[in-house]
Amino acid sequence: MKKRVLLSALACGVLLGATGLQAKTDKKTLVHNMAQAEMKNHKQAPKEIVAGMQNAFAALQALQAGKKDVAQKALEAANKSFDAALKANPSLDLVPIDERFQAFAFLGSSDVIAARLKLAQQLLKAHDTQVATAVLVPLKDELDITVISIPMKIYPVATKKALEALKKGNQKAAFETLATAMNSLVIAKAVIPTPLLVAQDLILDASKLDKKKKKEAQKLLAAAKEELKRAELLGYVSRHEAAYKTLNKDIENIQKEIEGKNIVAKLYETLKNDIKNLIDSSKKAQKTSENIAEEKVQAFEKAEAQKAKKEIGVFQKEAQQDEKKTVK
Repeated sequence: MKKRVLLSALACGVLLGATGLQAKTDKKTLVHNMAQAEMKNHKQAPKEIVAGMQNAFAALQALQAGKKDVAQKALEAANKSFDAALKANPSLDLVPIDERFQAFAFLGSSDVIAARLKLAQQLLKAHDTQVATAVLVPLKDELDITVISIPMKIYPVATKKALEALKKGNQKAAFETLATAMNSLVIAKAVIPTPLLVAQDLILDASKLDKKKKKEAQKLLAAAKEELKRAELLGYVSRHEAAYKTLNKDIENIQKEIEGKNIVAKLYETLKNDIKNLIDSSKKAQKTSENIAEEKVQAFEKAEAQKAKKEIGVFQKEAQQDEKKTVK
């Protein structure tokens, strides 16, 4: 059951394209290293839970094929495994059972991204929605980490109910109970913006340079600022966000100091910590763009409905006043 999948861009080598950066930064390597680090930190689910999941799925397949006896044996094995896991640790709740990685790459500069956004706005104004969507869809430069967890306070209860229903001859109820249990799996997604990883790598490279190599350091820091700009235009951070403002200010302070006394060691430490904190915060499970978009659409529709209701009320009031004047 335990799978780790490294998909699309990593497999295809899309991230191998030239980025024009002034460092040894390789996006593919950065993303791959991040994925490897996440894999290393991911704890393997107890073998009893893995076995329980495998048997529950086998039972579902058997029920689909109308094999009642096979399904019953699989459910009995699943319940036995789940009971063993809960006996060993009664406090089990959400247990990660699967971790998947998917990488997306957009190699365009901040100017290219800004141009696409401007074009999309023009297309939307002209109601050319489908073309606008096609212009915006490629604007993803990120590593997505999806963790699937089993709710141990719910799932084992469902497999027991399914077994009870099956023993009573109700295969339909058993199937529906298992299918519902499958849908109770919790999917958490974290998005790590690749531009932030690149910016972090550029800053680390700059911090290791000899103090005399001022031009090289300036180029690396300028490239890091460009990556922060890309992250902002791609919607991963807001230019109004305190962390984003702080990072830009950190870089500017170092750039000024390089041209002065060049006492930058402490400034680099501050900058490295600030960008690490921003990347760490982005790794936390968050709502997907689709979820956020749907919430905004619902909020907008609600506001528009209230506005329309208010306008109708004003119109009715004015109509009543006009009617009274006409009667008089």
